[in-house]
Amino acid sequence: MTRISEHDRLQGATGEHASAAALLADTVVQASAALSRTLAPEALHHAIADQAARLLGADLSLLHRAPAGRALPIRLLASSGVPLELAGAFDELPSTPSLIRRAAESRRIEHTATDEADSERFPDVRVIEASLRPCWVVSVPLLGADRLLGVLTCAFGGRAAPSLELLPHIQALGALFGLALGSVGREAEQRAERHPRGALDDAPDASPPSPQRAVSLLEDVRAELREADSRLAAERRWLHSIIEDFPVAIAIFDERSGGSLVASRRCEQICGGPHPLKVPPSPRRALLCAPGGRPLLRHEMPLVRAARGKGTTCEELWFRKPDGSYVPVVVSAGPIRDEHGTILGAIASYEDVTHFTERARLHQEWTSMVAHDLKQPLTAISAYAGMLLRRSQATDMTGWSQKVLAGARRLERMIEDLLDASKIEARRLSIERRPTDLVAHLRAAVELAAAERPERAVELTADEDVPLVLVDAARMDQVMGNLLLNAAKYGDPGASIRVALSRRDAEVEIAVENRGPGIHPDDLQRLFQRFQRLSSGQSGNASPGTGLGLYICKGIVEAHGGRIWAQSQPNETTSFHFTLPLPEAPAGDGRPAADAMDCRRDRSP
Repeated sequence: MTRISEHDRLQGATGEHASAAALLADTVVQASAALSRTLAPEALHHAIADQAARLLGADLSLLHRAPAGRALPIRLLASSGVPLELAGAFDELPSTPSLIRRAAESRRIEHTATDEADSERFPDVRVIEASLRPCWVVSVPLLGADRLLGVLTCAFGGRAAPSLELLPHIQALGALFGLALGSVGREAEQRAERHPRGALDDAPDASPPSPQRAVSLLEDVRAELREADSRLAAERRWLHSIIEDFPVAIAIFDERSGGSLVASRRCEQICGGPHPLKVPPSPRRALLCAPGGRPLLRHEMPLVRAARGKGTTCEELWFRKPDGSYVPVVVSAGPIRDEHGTILGAIASYEDVTHFTERARLHQEWTSMVAHDLKQPLTAISAYAGMLLRRSQATDMTGWSQKVLAGARRLERMIEDLLDASKIEARRLSIERRPTDLVAHLRAAVELAAAERPERAVELTADEDVPLVLVDAARMDQVMGNLLLNAAKYGDPGASIRVALSRRDAEVEIAVENRGPGIHPDDLQRLFQRFQRLSSGQSGNASPGTGLGLYICKGIVEAHGGRIWAQSQPNETTSFHFTLPLPEAPAGDGRPAADAMDCRRDRSP
């Protein structure tokens, strides 16, 4: 893992950039002082081109005059290292788009690797590519106090990718050369003011400017650069300190440097080793996994997705440490953009939620234990109540036995609901999928509901092309039983209940509809939450029960990979819908897999 402490190395590199900038300043100071003694702008232009190529190790350098307008050509002032056969290609650039013109218009460094697209867009790059391939081309604007003075372009052969470590050197060099050009330009303007009729440099009263003035100016610039570098280093130390000591683990993914990673100390503690995105990969690095333990592929990781513009918030994942243990984390990640909206990288936070998951586990265990302990005496009560009912002859005794048995069964259903809810909350709900004929399954559920409530008509309609679906049949009985019970409980007395099964592309949809008072729109938002009990039918009173039925239905449907929702029109119809995915088609088969599993279903009524 790239620890924050490893930023000392990066900071050292920053110090090296500052030293190099100081060396550049010394060189420019000496050249400017020597040249300003004779006020020879042409000599300064050639010195800038030569010094840029020498100090940066460029294969060629070009210095162009700042264009007077977008539609005007850009003229060459000086060059270094340009082959003879290309000498005339850069004398005057037309008004068409080019890398040099883009740097002049944006007034910032522009650089590119010469790939096919760049060659098509920029004719100046295409010309350089004819001599150097592959190469990296950089254009930097030379700015004076208030205007653009020129554009310096350097080409580095043998580099197919940008060398970002050179950018601070190039930027410092461009700033100093811009000041040198500005110094000579101001001297020329002052002389023009002294000779309004356009006297030439060799006029009798023309005196060369003091070289000490140019040296003093550039020394001031050098001091300002040192002060700015000192402030930058202090800000970086402050930022690194914040990241290092932040209680939540932080990792920063830098796209500009090929995907390098910076991670905090806390991140290392959680991972127990290098971060999964550490470059180069380490055999002792941690793995980022989905809940359940499946390692994520690189493109699935939140940092990589965020670097592609797809952030995430509060995503539950696991770190698998090198020792094989797992740490549950909540991950939030987002892209890092510059002022133009370009994505430079991504940042992610990892919060260790071991404490919360442990509390949830203990809560689930406690719920299971309580439910189990309640179920044992309840089983005995039910058994003895049943025996008493079978052997009782007295009418009063029979009625009492029936009430005891009904209460025991109701309490048993409540305990089962609590157990299922705790399993859903802990994501431990067991699902045993098997190919199931949903049409036959729904028909059986409808017949059972009609037998239990003869006063309610239950109608079933189903598409004929519904294939077999991989589901847990017992859990589907639980969902349908709950929805049909609610339809009877909350619907108008005597109104029929309609069940519909239809195919929707890669899924099937089941709907249960009744007619009655309906559900208020505000209540629709909380229907599938735990312990929600709405008013029952016409009475307006809260219905009995735990308020877990729809919450359990939602958990079962989502465990199958489906969705569930409700629609209601007050005093009209209310319908509950849920979907179940069809199996994917096997390779080489254009049909859904469920169609390929035709088991000659008997669809006779």
